[in-house]
Amino acid sequence: MKRLVLSLAFLALPLAASASAGSIPTASGNALDGHAVILPRDLSQHATVLILGFTQHSQDATTEWEKATRASFAGTGVAYFDIPFLEDAPGFIRPMIVRSIRKQVPEILRPHFVPLSSGQAAWKQTVGFTSDAANAAYVVLVDRNGEILWQTHQPYSPALFEQLSHAAKKITAENR
Repeated sequence: MKRLVLSLAFLALPLAASASAGSIPTASGNALDGHAVILPRDLSQHATVLILGFTQHSQDATTEWEKATRASFAGTGVAYFDIPFLEDAPGFIRPMIVRSIRKQVPEILRPHFVPLSSGQAAWKQTVGFTSDAANAAYVVLVDRNGEILWQTHQPYSPALFEQLSHAAKKITAENR
């Protein structure tokens, strides 16, 4: 039995390492401050954290990750975007949703908040979206080319954030 457990653990290692491989899809939208954002073109020269929410109920989860990211990476060269997907909302309601979000988001955070109305299926596939974690924050760390270097959809925790922070610092050091 012990040998079986060790074998299964050994087999899981390559899967965990390759789960974050790949690159992000191309996306374009307007940040809440009005400026156009095109990914991967507008990624940081060092590293960028993308915090994705696919449902209205993911707001609490994405907010926790956004607060920690903003506080920890300010002035480090690591950028971030908070990206809610609005594709599931009817088209005529989306402008009202964006206006409502804009009212809730402080002005200083608006350049980092980019609602997207298309491309959701490609992003879901890229981050390994599951219906079991539909309301989760999907957090992705990418390099300047959009290559995924770290990701999770687990709830925010200091231990997980430390993993993200370590990966981001390593990328930043390599790109200096």
